[in-house]
Amino acid sequence: MWLYLAALVGLCYLLRWYRERQVVSNLRDKYVFITGCDSGFGNQLARQLDLRGLRVLAACLTEKGAKQLRDQTSDRLETVILDVTKTESIAAATQWVKERTGDRDCQYYNKLTSLGQKDLSLVTNCMEHALTAVHPRIRYSACWDAVCFTLPLSYLPTSVADFILSLFANAVRPADAV
Repeated sequence: MWLYLAALVGLCYLLRWYRERQVVSNLRDKYVFITGCDSGFGNQLARQLDLRGLRVLAACLTEKGAKQLRDQTSDRLETVILDVTKTESIAAATQWVKERTGDRDCQYYNKLTSLGQKDLSLVTNCMEHALTAVHPRIRYSACWDAVCFTLPLSYLPTSVADFILSLFANAVRPADAV
């Protein structure tokens, strides 16, 4: 009995491994637009996807950050200066992206903030897999706090999740800030 169960679990893991190893074809023809590429997640994801062969359109806040990123990557990566707080800058970046991609679809990843995470590759590996896999996962868990706390919390009803988070958080709720 236990042997059959072990064989079934092993077969499930083998099937999952096989499905996750399949990569989207023609990665060199795909574009991805990433904001916040001066540092952090955006920077590492841009470099990582450039190494995989995707055409990366990287938006940086400063010219210094854009130059550093261009120096570290191939000619497939192009940069643009973007201040997401200014409408004119967003419109200019949108036009810049359209000029480069033509009528192709463009996937967009916004800059993420680091919540004390030291190894950014845990998160960028999840993003890379989501972009390049033929069968991406429905949910990704980048580190143990996600596996042990955030992911199980996401399955709870919103009211229960909010109550649990309120026990651990001393942050101001949006309704109290108004």
